[in-house]
This record gives sequence, C-alpha cells and structure tokens, in this order.
Amino acid sequence: MKLTLIKKQTFKLKPYGKFFISMARRPKSHLPHVIDFRELRIDFESGMPFTKEQEQKILKEMKKHKTDIFTDGSWNGHYTRAGGGQYASLCRVSHPKISKYQDDVDGFREVIDNTYTK
Repeated sequence: MKLTLIKKQTFKLKPYGKFFISMARRPKSHLPHVIDFRELRIDFESGMPFTKEQEQKILKEMKKHKTDIFTDGSWNGHYTRAGGGQYASLCRVSHPKISKYQDDVDGFREVIDNTYTK
C-alpha cells in the first residue's frame, strides 16, 4: 500500500508582543523580551511545514512587527517558526514569559510592548 498524507490547516495569526528568541551561547535572557531558545518549549507534533513563499512571508511579518511569536487568539495558541524539513515549520510554543505577557503580570505587557527588538 502506498499513501501520501498531507497535513493542512488554516491559521489566522497576529503578532504577539515584541519577543526575540535568542540562540546565542549566552543569551541576554535577563532582558524581559529575550527568550532563550533552550528554555522554549516547542511542540514539534503541532508542526505545520511551510512552503518557501510562506516562510518568506512569515519572516517578513516577524521583522515588520519585531517579534518571533504569533498567536491565533486562543489560550494556548502561540506559535513561531522552528527547524525541520526543507523549510521551517510553524510550531506551537510556550514559555513563562509568554504566559506572563498573556496574564499581564505586574504590567509585563507594557514593558514588552515598549521594548525595541532587532
């Protein structure tokens, strides 16, 4: 038996905060907007592969809005691009800073929104 299975899902994503995911050896994770990649929880099972054009579009949106995180508006719907395959995939992610932003703990949302990232 030969099967070709394709996952397909439509996302309505919008930028979420101004978070920067750092893959540096010594990231400045003490800064509120920097998320250390090694601390980021990535749900690779949720991964949806991009085409080259889709990846370019998502990178353009990341630069435009100065964030590496997007949301679909649901409680646990936070996404970023993660490696895998020929092009990256859109994967669900979680991190304490993302949760803190969502709950606006101690005015954290304002701190992040007023932070300039690369």
